[in-house]
Amino acid sequence: MQNEMLSWREWQVLQALVKSYVALGVPVGSRTLLDRETLGISAATIRSALVALEEKEYLHQPHTSAGRIPTDRGYRHYVEQCVDRDCALPEGEDAQLRQHLTDQLPEGGVDDILGQLAKIIGQVSNQLGLVMAPAFEQGIFHKVELVKLSEQRLLLVLTIHQGSVKSLVIEVDSSTSQRDLEILSAQINQRLHGLTMAQIRASMRERLASVETGDPQLLRVISEEIEGLTSAGPGGLHVAGTRNICLQPEFRDPLRMADLVDLVEKKEILAQMLQRRQGMVVTIGREHEAQEMQLCSLVTASYEVDGAVGIIGVIGPTRMPYERVAALVNYMACRAVEFVG
Repeated sequence: MQNEMLSWREWQVLQALVKSYVALGVPVGSRTLLDRETLGISAATIRSALVALEEKEYLHQPHTSAGRIPTDRGYRHYVEQCVDRDCALPEGEDAQLRQHLTDQLPEGGVDDILGQLAKIIGQVSNQLGLVMAPAFEQGIFHKVELVKLSEQRLLLVLTIHQGSVKSLVIEVDSSTSQRDLEILSAQINQRLHGLTMAQIRASMRERLASVETGDPQLLRVISEEIEGLTSAGPGGLHVAGTRNICLQPEFRDPLRMADLVDLVEKKEILAQMLQRRQGMVVTIGREHEAQEMQLCSLVTASYEVDGAVGIIGVIGPTRMPYERVAALVNYMACRAVEFVG
């Protein structure tokens, strides 16, 4: 791969070609650029720039007689130059979308709200919408409480600093008195209080190794449940809009589409990918490790609720309107804080 810098003329032509290809979905030639874009240069100059861009691997010509399409490298250069990480929706559109969110988002549980957010972002972007529930990576552990519900059922309540609470019912193999559960809770709290969730997951076993109260198997179960509550796994990932992406011309090949749908349905790989993204992030084509994602781009923005970090994003073909999608994702991440917080 060559590393030449682009001249102003080459950048001007690359930018115009990306916009035309995103709009048309077919390889773009010099005549199309002359007709669609106000470049102020001749067809010969455009053709010369196209050849240079192909040599530098910013463009690709599928067939000898065809126009050209952007490569992943071409899209990456375009995104770095044109997509503002703090981009905003066009004036007036934000108010319309806010009203849409107010009308469509359900009352009640966070899971229902996040699921509907995924549907809305899929509809508005005409792509695949993703919303991951907040993961308490940087949340500060306050305390855990254990309440006996029956002989073999316990309620575990985890409180994060600033008042966020997660709870679940767990099944245990042996009966433990409420008094013993309170003693066990106190010892766990003594060792974990004030740590971030990320620190706890990294050192949970070592920190709790000296706990001697109660059944060791019970302590192991509780430790695993705390780890599970503080991480955003596949169960916290909401995906909507599969039909939208199926209609994109890039996925006419049923095998390619089947691979992507399989990835979406399993969710584990997607959840792992999203957990590593902070702020506004755009990944393109072969920048993804997952083979199923190498025809796609992923645009995400993170949001934070009480120290817990969640992700909102869009998956679509590499031929996507990056500025528009980035602005939408950024906007939805800001709104998620209002509706989920």
